[in-house]
Amino acid sequence: MRIQWWTAGCLMGVLSAFAGSNSAIIVSAPRLDNLDLMQVDIAADVTVIDRAAIESSGAVSVPELLESEANVLVRGQGGNASDGQLSMRGFGENSQVRVLVLVDGHKVNRPDMGAIAWQSLPVGSIDKIEVIRGGQNVLYGNHALSGVVKITTTRGGDSGLQLEGAIGSFGYLNGSLNYGDALGDVDFSLGISGTDYDGYRMNSSSSALSFNTSAGWFLNDTDVLTFRLSGSDSSDQFPGAISYDQMQEDPTQSSNPGDQLSDSTAGLATLLYETEREWGAARFLSGINMRGLESSISGQYAQNDQLGFSFAPRVRYGSESRFFMAGFDFFYDQLDVDNYYDEARTIVESWAELNRITAAPYLFAQHAFSDKTILNGGARFEYAGTDNLYTEYEASQLPPFIGSFPNPDYKQPPDIDPDASFDGLVEKYGWAAELSIARQLSEPLNVFAGYDRVYRYPTLDEAAAYQGYPLSDPLNENLDPEQGNNFEIGAKYSHKNWNASLTAFYLMLENEITYDDVQKLNYNLGETQRLGLETMLQWDRGWYGAGTVWNFVQAEFADGAYKGNTVPLVPWAHGNFKVWVAPVELLRLGMVWSYVSEQYQGNDFDNVWRKMDAYGLLGFQADMMINKNVQIIVSMQNLLDETYATSAYSGGFYPGSGRSFRVGMRVKF
Repeated sequence: MRIQWWTAGCLMGVLSAFAGSNSAIIVSAPRLDNLDLMQVDIAADVTVIDRAAIESSGAVSVPELLESEANVLVRGQGGNASDGQLSMRGFGENSQVRVLVLVDGHKVNRPDMGAIAWQSLPVGSIDKIEVIRGGQNVLYGNHALSGVVKITTTRGGDSGLQLEGAIGSFGYLNGSLNYGDALGDVDFSLGISGTDYDGYRMNSSSSALSFNTSAGWFLNDTDVLTFRLSGSDSSDQFPGAISYDQMQEDPTQSSNPGDQLSDSTAGLATLLYETEREWGAARFLSGINMRGLESSISGQYAQNDQLGFSFAPRVRYGSESRFFMAGFDFFYDQLDVDNYYDEARTIVESWAELNRITAAPYLFAQHAFSDKTILNGGARFEYAGTDNLYTEYEASQLPPFIGSFPNPDYKQPPDIDPDASFDGLVEKYGWAAELSIARQLSEPLNVFAGYDRVYRYPTLDEAAAYQGYPLSDPLNENLDPEQGNNFEIGAKYSHKNWNASLTAFYLMLENEITYDDVQKLNYNLGETQRLGLETMLQWDRGWYGAGTVWNFVQAEFADGAYKGNTVPLVPWAHGNFKVWVAPVELLRLGMVWSYVSEQYQGNDFDNVWRKMDAYGLLGFQADMMINKNVQIIVSMQNLLDETYATSAYSGGFYPGSGRSFRVGMRVKF
């Protein structure tokens, strides 16, 4: 209740501030690409992680980088640096499907609930990450319900040759090479990276080999054509969940003998043309990604092949401060699955061919009343049509032998199980809207307020059972998109040695999708609501400083059988405190304490099971510049070796990593 009163007070204060005062632009203004040909000033809580911050972070994966530099909550299940679901704005189970992740403008979210292939995105190949919190569906479409993570990979220029290597606890090894240069009007880059990790827990090893390359052709001062290509080959083991008592006794143990694993290959190619003219600017983006996943999990053997294609033209008419924008997003996602009866993968148990087309026109406008006040507004309509085809065979007819005896029910080809198989087209529609205003009250102080109509479509496997895990309704045609209304207000202050920001939001969501372990079905809940604060305060004196960033959220069911209960897997607070000192010019020492409050286990809608314990982790880092070309980073995580869980479901806990260290070196030529 205190948060609600405080939010109401902030809203009144911000709205009254718009009535008077003068001043200039405002909140963070993330742009559509690293050439800044098309600018959109978004009234939102935005964190930009540039190349300098990436290099000094010591992070070895994108999830770790987002956690340390943007206070994004990461929920893992393997105690593995490359493992983790992103959670923003108070979402718990399957939070990653409500955060849109773009790599060079192309959506890399999978069409199913599976995790993003983070190992295919080595930190050394990333130039910049922009984290935009809150609903951004008008400009970005499906998945952008709680936020957007925009990743821009490096390009050529004068970056030269860079070599990196790191070694750490639990068998961690990493090495990478990146080179960038320019020849006339063309810049180009090339990178290769390899990682090997035994894992903190038993049977949690991972490895990856990836490459990335880009080429940009500057046709003239304002027109550029950019091509990027990346690929990876990775493998992961899954240690499984253990009980709370087992975790306290030995968090490194595994619940499986090491036979739960997956091997994945991935590729991404994007082509981007940008132009700027007297009348405005335009962008034409197309991309294609491919992923093949061979998995063996809990006795289920599968081959999952995915293909995604996007085409996203966008045209802006007018100046950078006053313009009208029109765009169209087209996405095609294809998923082919073969489920096998046997580990040797000789007998097909079932197979699926699913594809989804989404098409979305949208309009967006920005008007600057002065150099101090900007009004934004827009709307999007999005169609999603999913063609579902799944064939499952009668299980009793599949094996030719039962033990050493012939199977009397064996049949080739086997009969189709009509109760589990399905074939049908499902069409859904969603719309989004946005209206926001931002104003600079004084030289250091900016404020904003905004409204967003948000939505998210069900993923393919939320609506359909084709992965070998049966649902009570194999094809749930009545599973509706999530939709809701998001309101937020915020302020950002920057003056001399101080930086601060404060954002309050209220999200009312209808038809939130969740899984019922009893009914064995994904279904639409009643209304849920999330009320939260996001805060940041930083003091930087050059050679020493301190900072803290916190997210607070109250997430609860607003009606239905669970009315008044807390949404599972949502901590009410998480954040960190950082201090640093540079006693000499080439040495920077820092310590960070990060905290995640207690939370209910996944699927605990009644809020009656043991809560996941709150935990605080202490870390240390030394950043040493031997000279302008050689950098050494020594880091230690979880110095006090605290035992904790990053996620838990129905009594099964997934421990986070214990005390560990890493030593890395970066050499530039």
